Amino acid sequence: MSNLGGRKWTFSLSAVLVMLSSSALAEGDFPIEGVYTQNEVCRGDGSKQEFLRVKITSQDVSYAGGICSIDTRQQDADKVSMKVTCKFKSGSVLSSTISFTKKDNVTLDMAQQGGTYKAVLHRCPG
Repeated sequence: MSNLGGRKWTFSLSAVLVMLSSSALAEGDFPIEGVYTQNEVCRGDGSKQEFLRVKITSQDVSYAGGICSIDTRQQDADKVSMKVTCKFKSGSVLSSTISFTKKDNVTLDMAQQGGTYKAVLHRCPG
């Protein structure tokens, strides 16, 4: 019986932590949502730079190579970290952690877990 009580407590704590981590960004305030281009200033809406285009929403990050669903996210000042599950156009699936650090109003530094991939994202107008 005490093991069952421990499980309930662990589940309750986990649920509270998930609600708290999502509520920080849940009020329609997802500061990095938008369309960007990688390592090149955006010219227009990003459509002319399709291979470099990255679209970030509160649910996913899409780019030329595939789409990454956001499993969890956490914001600390100007940095948003996400655990994502990416499905590549090739059919491969990979779980990873990505972080986005706001440099200014139009630029983000992006880094994949362990620094295996880094890019500067430039916000497209609109």
